[in-house]
Amino acid sequence: MGIFGRGPTIGGRPSRQDRRRLRARRPTPARRQETERRVQLFLGAMMAIVVVAVLGLGAYGYYDANIRPKHERVLTVGDRDFSMAYMERHLRYVIRTASATDAARYDANTALQTTIDKVLDAEMERLGAPSLGISVSEEEIDAEVREQLRIPEEDREAFAAAYRKEVRDSGLEPDEYRAAVAAKLLNEKLKQHFRDQVPATADQVRARVIQVGTEEEAQKVLERLRAGEDFADLAAELSLDTSTKDNGGEMDWIARGGVAAEVEAVLFALEAGQLSEPLEVSGSFEIYQVLEKAVAREVTPDQRALMEDRLYAEWRTGISQGHAVTTYLTTEQIQELLQIASEEGAQLSGVQP
Repeated sequence: MGIFGRGPTIGGRPSRQDRRRLRARRPTPARRQETERRVQLFLGAMMAIVVVAVLGLGAYGYYDANIRPKHERVLTVGDRDFSMAYMERHLRYVIRTASATDAARYDANTALQTTIDKVLDAEMERLGAPSLGISVSEEEIDAEVREQLRIPEEDREAFAAAYRKEVRDSGLEPDEYRAAVAAKLLNEKLKQHFRDQVPATADQVRARVIQVGTEEEAQKVLERLRAGEDFADLAAELSLDTSTKDNGGEMDWIARGGVAAEVEAVLFALEAGQLSEPLEVSGSFEIYQVLEKAVAREVTPDQRALMEDRLYAEWRTGISQGHAVTTYLTTEQIQELLQIASEEGAQLSGVQP
């Protein structure tokens, strides 16, 4: 035996001990199966990783193309953002709740503009109402929904079933549906608040008007009036105000608080018989002549409505000035919303889009 514990070899033939070692290293059937199993597991794991990666890319592509755009901000009022998906749902809701004669039901542009206006108005009223001490409770929302559904208060199961169907048919999320009902009630309370502010009597003027398109035309009309030409004749000849021109330009009695502030300032500063300087109003120019003035004249229902509208509009303007409005709608998003409106309206009308 050599110094390393092995016997000498003859003619390069492995020793008995070397042969035992070689046999020990030779794989048995069990070892081969274990090796093959490990290889299969490894290959399976690699395939799974590849499949997950491919599916992940596909899922991300679907999300990026179809889901993410729905969550993009398209409108901001104050510190609240409104997504594309939110606008889509409310666009459908506006169309579905429109009356048969409402243009929003069959005209896509009207429907979209109505939706944007309603979203803005509802949010501005929600932000501004607390300053007037006006709010809507959850109980009031429940009562309003129950009244709309015509379900007796004691029939809870019928109410729950009808409520679920109403929300589903609206196209809104459950919280959005309740918010829409709350917005309706809040608007009614605000209108009643301003209705209560209208006095029973008010200072009033009776006047007539000539409306023309440009300041140059208005100056020429004023020159002719000052030269002695008849106001009624010029109104019939030149005025763009179709509601008054055939009546010599005469308007109904105007109560203080019932017209735009800039018009009111001019009218109530004039004495009977006086002519005003040309005044720009909504892109046209108007010349007024006061015919008669009255103090504490009784306010008519039509005047009351105008005074209510002005009080609300002035309040609404004040709220808007304190909360910025930013629109992010792109041309593509507008076209998508118009397409949705067209399809929704067509479905309600029973017409193929």
